[in-house]
Amino acid sequence: MNTLARDPKGYYAVLGLSPGADATAIKSAYRNRVKSVHPDRNASSRAREEFQRLMEAYAVLRDVVRRAEYDTTGQECLDDDDDVSVPAGAIPIACSCCGSLTAQPRYVVYRTVRSYLVWAKTGRLEGIFCRACADRTAVKASIITWLWGWWSLPGLLLAPFALLGNLFGGSKPRRENARILIRQGRAFLARGELELARSLGLQAARFAKLPDDRARVEDLLHATRDAGDTRRLKSRWSLGGGVFLAQALPLAALPLTAAVFALIATKPWDVPVSTSGTIAMRPVGIGEIRHVAVEGLKVRMAPIFGAPVLTLLDRFTTVEVTGDTDTPEWVHIRTPAGVDGYVETRSLYAGSGTRFKSQWCAENRGGQPGAGEVLSRRVSGDHRMLIHNEGRRDGVVKLKTLAGHTVASFYIPATYHIGVGGIPDGTYRIEFATGSKYSRGCGVFLDEMQAGVLPVTLTFKYLTTGTIRSLTNIAEISLSPAPGDPVQPLSLSVEKFAADD
Repeated sequence: MNTLARDPKGYYAVLGLSPGADATAIKSAYRNRVKSVHPDRNASSRAREEFQRLMEAYAVLRDVVRRAEYDTTGQECLDDDDDVSVPAGAIPIACSCCGSLTAQPRYVVYRTVRSYLVWAKTGRLEGIFCRACADRTAVKASIITWLWGWWSLPGLLLAPFALLGNLFGGSKPRRENARILIRQGRAFLARGELELARSLGLQAARFAKLPDDRARVEDLLHATRDAGDTRRLKSRWSLGGGVFLAQALPLAALPLTAAVFALIATKPWDVPVSTSGTIAMRPVGIGEIRHVAVEGLKVRMAPIFGAPVLTLLDRFTTVEVTGDTDTPEWVHIRTPAGVDGYVETRSLYAGSGTRFKSQWCAENRGGQPGAGEVLSRRVSGDHRMLIHNEGRRDGVVKLKTLAGHTVASFYIPATYHIGVGGIPDGTYRIEFATGSKYSRGCGVFLDEMQAGVLPVTLTFKYLTTGTIRSLTNIAEISLSPAPGDPVQPLSLSVEKFAADD
């Protein structure tokens, strides 16, 4: 049987709604409407009548059972729960979702959570359902929460409770369900179906907690005492089935997913090098790749402390173990430059140093440099230069001698045009790098770093001792030259840019 899509007494029309509106819409419409028709605010001669009509409509539509009877029968609803004189041919309450007649209706409330970055809003999907419609509504409420409930801190706390509640069948208010089952039983009793009426009375007994409800259940069971228990309905509201599994599996996977993200974030397998703690000695094997764990490691000609030093290695330099010695305290290595020598075993750490250096650079990033800040300066002078960075990424510019020694370096933010000074006499190559998240500890950008070198040199010198320098003669360079500019930068490896003297 389908729910009658009629509004014979105009209850929905009074509120400005269509039949089938949810409880939230009914409450909101009532609050808005009562402000305009209340006799204290409305001087119209019809205000009192309209106000009484509004109160009558809201009294019916706000009540779960009375509204269900009104929607189902399209007739005057029963106002008195104690009225047992149900007329013959009475129509049982139908499912508010699909409109079909069900012998086991339930009033169920499912919860939803929607997050809005800094706050979360809870909602309700509710109604008198048959079991099939209840399952579909539960899945709908859970999907809404899965998609929208996690994007705020309150949502992270509320969403799991809403999902668990929906998983276990939502909430079934005792008072409303007792009244529904009692009225459903009376309707079947009026139609002469004693077995169904008695079965509904037994189901109502599990919800009836108030003395009045228990008395009505006793009246219904007494009226159907001749039916016995020959047709007791098997409850269709037990947990289980495909819908339960569909909601349970994502919830079961949630702790596993959180554990995976925690492992990725903490990286317990990837312990960084401690720059201050004691480095444990570990045996090494020929052919292993290791990296330097201390700053300024001395590579010696022989495995003794007094041996001549061949070269110095920076922390995180990757080396290859090429041989062992008579003592485990020393090991023979080959540096990236091809130098063979001996170092202390305790100064090496397993694996390539690239990954550990990246993490160290991020941890020692320091504060954001200011526009035009001098990052390093070895020699000072009286010359000036204009630097244009019209790109979308910040830049670092280095002035290097032809021998490769850095004289000064400057920080130029994206879209800035900055004049820098203190440049000494000389001829310089211009190297630069662009990127984001500059690390002071390593002198590199952590994200999107690219390096380049201008194919020209700049020479700064005085023409005569008394020459007055004009602002129009200041040298200019651009980190993002126009496509038609003959001076286009050449690509430079990031490692070469970062390797400073």
